[in-house]
Amino acid sequence: MIQTRFVKSFSKGQITIPKTIRKAIGIKDDFWLKLSVDSGKIVAEPVEPEIENKDYAKRLLTVKGSWFSQTDFGQTRSEVEKKLKKLHGQNSS
Repeated sequence: MIQTRFVKSFSKGQITIPKTIRKAIGIKDDFWLKLSVDSGKIVAEPVEPEIENKDYAKRLLTVKGSWFSQTDFGQTRSEVEKKLKKLHGQNSS
């Protein structure tokens, strides 16, 4: 269902997003939006906040199963080493 509300901008272009719309898209009091213009319309999309490394590590530890095989690890490492050598001007061996 499309919710439509009319809002008035303030002196510096600020607007207040009505609570019913904030609730409908799941944003709280303190949030970030990605704003873009599409065919003359303003598009506002909620952005998930970046998680801190400590929290990210905790989430990774909850992943069940293997992430990749030993072969995959070796291939990935080899590719990364080649890219790093190329980036830093060293010949790959």
